[in-house]
Amino acid sequence: MRKLYRKLVSFRDPFARVKRHVSSHSGFRAFSDRKWLFPFLASLIMSITLLILLISGQFDNFFGEEDQLPVDVVSESNDYFVESDFKQSMNSTADVNPEPPRLAYLISGTKGDSHRMMRTLQAVYHPRNQYVLHLDLEAPPRERMELAISVKTDPTFREMENVRVMAQSNLVTYKGPTMIACTLQAVSILLRESLHWDWFLNLSASDYPLVTQDDLLYVFSNLSRNVNFIENMQLTGWKLNQRAKSIIVDPALYLSKKSDIAWTTQRRSLPNSFRLFTGSAWIMLTRSFLEYCIWGWDNFPRTILMYYTNFVSSPEGYFHTVICNSKEFINTAIGHDLHYIAWDSPPKQHPRSLSLKDFDNMVKSKAPFARKFHKNDPALDKIDKELLGRTHRFAPGGWCVGSSANGNDQCSVQGDDSVLKPGPGSERLQELVQTLSSEEFRRKQCS
Repeated sequence: MRKLYRKLVSFRDPFARVKRHVSSHSGFRAFSDRKWLFPFLASLIMSITLLILLISGQFDNFFGEEDQLPVDVVSESNDYFVESDFKQSMNSTADVNPEPPRLAYLISGTKGDSHRMMRTLQAVYHPRNQYVLHLDLEAPPRERMELAISVKTDPTFREMENVRVMAQSNLVTYKGPTMIACTLQAVSILLRESLHWDWFLNLSASDYPLVTQDDLLYVFSNLSRNVNFIENMQLTGWKLNQRAKSIIVDPALYLSKKSDIAWTTQRRSLPNSFRLFTGSAWIMLTRSFLEYCIWGWDNFPRTILMYYTNFVSSPEGYFHTVICNSKEFINTAIGHDLHYIAWDSPPKQHPRSLSLKDFDNMVKSKAPFARKFHKNDPALDKIDKELLGRTHRFAPGGWCVGSSANGNDQCSVQGDDSVLKPGPGSERLQELVQTLSSEEFRRKQCS
């Protein structure tokens, strides 16, 4: 009878063995525990309701149209991403700002360049601007220390605190990516140390200005703060085959002594997701564009940086390729490096050095800078006297309110740095900028 009873119970509840197996081995509660029924039925009812709404066409009304979303909800969600800050900065600087702009300079040099760097610095100095000086690793420590002491003991630099000497020295090979790495490092320092600058410029110790900073700031006061001056042209012909397909290694990335780049036997195919551009290594770029290059939230600037790590003459292509392949910035590029540079015919790898015989051509070019000059070349003295009016440390401007009687330095007493006194250089530069800003010229950019 007991055996018959057990069989009948087993027949009535065929899942009895399963229940015993689950409860004894899996650790889950047996199905006899009906606490799960309520959430199961609730989720089932919700699923059926959503399915009916979807079928009946009412599902769209459940969420509403995209433009019906609350504006504050969209803006709050965007605040979590750096893109929103970038777009806000782009919009805030789109119009011309009546306040004179602020510039950020990188002045670089190598062994024996410290005195030339100080001369260039003093010629382009203005209290509104920011300056970073970099002597590469080839310069001996004593020269680097002398440069740092010269900056630290200058009363104007000490008061304004807008001149910095990079403590970390890097080896820089012009043909390799180390110049780009040094430039990006300087930009990072400037972004961290100063929140108020509009354009970044890179100069070497062999560069020199052809206009005063008051001239430059006055002209750029009337420009949109979104304009980037960067000479650009699509990489084609022999340069495309020699530079883009070749793979080089820059020893300055891992050695402590400078040597020429090393060519490998490997070749690589051309990229098909972006176009390659080239141009001058001397640039004047906006803060917003350089923030994009440093942050690189869409990873494109980093991708291009990795590509140009093994690229010949990468300083003549990295920023150019980034800006001409970016939808946000392609329309901001103006194809000029703001330099007067003289080349031999046919042009060689490096431009020829300028001298007194080039003075008239420099002025006629209307460019604000020229390169390259030999150390203490007489042409520099002529530029100081006839173009900059520089008789003491700095080229005088509206911020210099001291007395010039008895040969005193006007800039020894500082006034309001937003007061500008443009001279003839501003007229030349204004003509150049108007030409570069014309629709005919702009139409040719990044093409």
